[in-house]
Parts: sequence; structure tokens; C-alpha cells
Amino acid sequence: MSSSRGGVILAVDDGYFKPEYKSLKGYAPVVGVIGYKSRIYGIVVKMLLVDSPYIEDLLIDIYSETIRLTDKGFEAVVCDNVIYGGFSVYDPWRLNKRIGVPIIVVFSHSLDLARIKAALEGHFEDYINRYNIIERSYKSSRVIATPRGYIRMLCVGLKLDMCLKLIADNQTYHPLPQPLRHADVIASAIGRTLAMRSSSAKM
Repeated sequence: MSSSRGGVILAVDDGYFKPEYKSLKGYAPVVGVIGYKSRIYGIVVKMLLVDSPYIEDLLIDIYSETIRLTDKGFEAVVCDNVIYGGFSVYDPWRLNKRIGVPIIVVFSHSLDLARIKAALEGHFEDYINRYNIIERSYKSSRVIATPRGYIRMLCVGLKLDMCLKLIADNQTYHPLPQPLRHADVIASAIGRTLAMRSSSAKM
């Protein structure tokens, strides 16, 4: 979707969940924030079954609901990593084809691919597919210098220079674009609040 406001992005991140929720035993919040720099134009919250294969469909739901709830267009979907809610993995190339919008994957932390592969092998029948997506995405990403520091990112459906411009335009005082930081803070707060309520209910 082309934006009527240059630089607007849909940023998506997941939040905290209890360790016992792993292996399809609970849910993690996934939050989409449509915004530009510090401005927030809309928020969408969904719950993802931890370690499930449903993250790609959930991201499409967030995208679709964002369009319905706001009149703001956006230039790209910006995600932190390709791994959400434990080891729920989405394919950014396939997601780009399904929604027709550029996908920018930001890796806020370095990935230990060997450790990830070992963890996947021990817990998932489809570990090869999940790992291949993670490996391809990470190895296809590049570390780029921005006005606020270096950032590793993968651009799908958009030229690298345009990706860099979108990220830089949405930075405030941190290498990560501010809408993505908003999504992280909101998702983490929701996850911890739900975890506290769950613990209180068991007392």
C-alpha cells in the first residue's frame, strides 16, 4: 500500500511469554504499530500460539486489520527478525508476495545459527524448513550504516537505498526505527501483564 504520508511504516514485534508456554502451551502477544517516527496512527494486537506455524497468517491479519482501522497508507512492513513467539518462523519473501508490500526485516540482535539449528532439531518435525528460512534471511541481510548507528536488515520487494531511507526517516535516538520500538514496548508490556494475571489467578 502506497503511503499518502511519506515514511509511514507498519512495524511488528512480539512480546514476553512464560517459558512454560513453549511447545503450543500458551500465547504470546504480537503488536503492529502504524506510525512515523514517534507518531502512532494505529495499533493492532494479536495473540500467537507459541512455537506454532501460524505467524505468517497472523502477520497478514495484522496487515489487513491495520488497513481497515486506519486511513493511513504505509510504505513497508518492518519486522524484528523472522522468528516470533518462540520459534514461529515466517518467510519474508513469501509474505511479500502474499500482501504485495515491501518487507524490511531488522535483526536487532546477532543470531547464532548453529545454536538455533540445534534447538530446532530437538523440538520440531519441520525443523529443516524453519531453519532454512532463518538461515537464508540472516545470510541475505546486510549491516548498514545509518545516521543513528549500524543496523542489520534484509529488504524484500524494495531497493536497499529505499529501505535505508525508510529506516533512517523513522529513527529518533536509536538505530531501530521508532515505530518498531513502540511495538516492542507495547508487546512486552502486554505479555508481562498477562503473565502476572495468570500467576495471580493460580494463587
